Amino acid sequence: MILNDDFRKYDYPKGLTITDPPYNQSYRYSSYKDNLKLDEYIELLKCIKTPCVIIHYPEETINILSKCFDNCEQVVTWVYNSNTGKQSRTISWWGCKPDFTKVLQPFKNPNDKRIKSYINRTGKNGAKLYDWWEVQQVKNTSKQKTEHPCQIPEEIIKRIILTTAKNDELIIDPFAGSGTTLKVAKELGYSYIGYEIDENYIKIIKNRLKTL
Repeated sequence: MILNDDFRKYDYPKGLTITDPPYNQSYRYSSYKDNLKLDEYIELLKCIKTPCVIIHYPEETINILSKCFDNCEQVVTWVYNSNTGKQSRTISWWGCKPDFTKVLQPFKNPNDKRIKSYINRTGKNGAKLYDWWEVQQVKNTSKQKTEHPCQIPEEIIKRIILTTAKNDELIIDPFAGSGTTLKVAKELGYSYIGYEIDENYIKIIKNRLKTL
């Protein structure tokens, strides 16, 4: 389900929230004022219920999210190459904890005899995820790219869901944006609900969901 409205108008559903909220850094959105006063921005984020996984810049994760939520269980650094001064974001888990053994990545040294022995013994041809993820941003040439200006890579959301969500858990995104969280949730067989105030972004989301 996707609603073209402010999520604060509704009772917050029970489930796992995964979101990349507006960063309050005066980005030019067409339907959202991205330069709230600090206390207003904090009150907005406090309306998100835990358990939740929030993607934000490192400084804001430390200085702002810690004022909004209790019990940070895990932090991951997402790194990427870009032409801007920011080369990373922070993914933080509040009131929930991921299991990194559920998603494997290639071994760094697969020819090491100890690694070969481990593969033969366990049948696992990969290591659990580390606490830093190198995933490139969605480029203009990417098949994932939509008209949304700051789109989260599907791989990031996929890792979060696979390591964190329970089998029957509702996936929630109160700032749906381009709809990546909803698209990945649907692909993985999860129920989902998203809220987005911009009508143009709603069209993008519906088009992405229709292709599945």
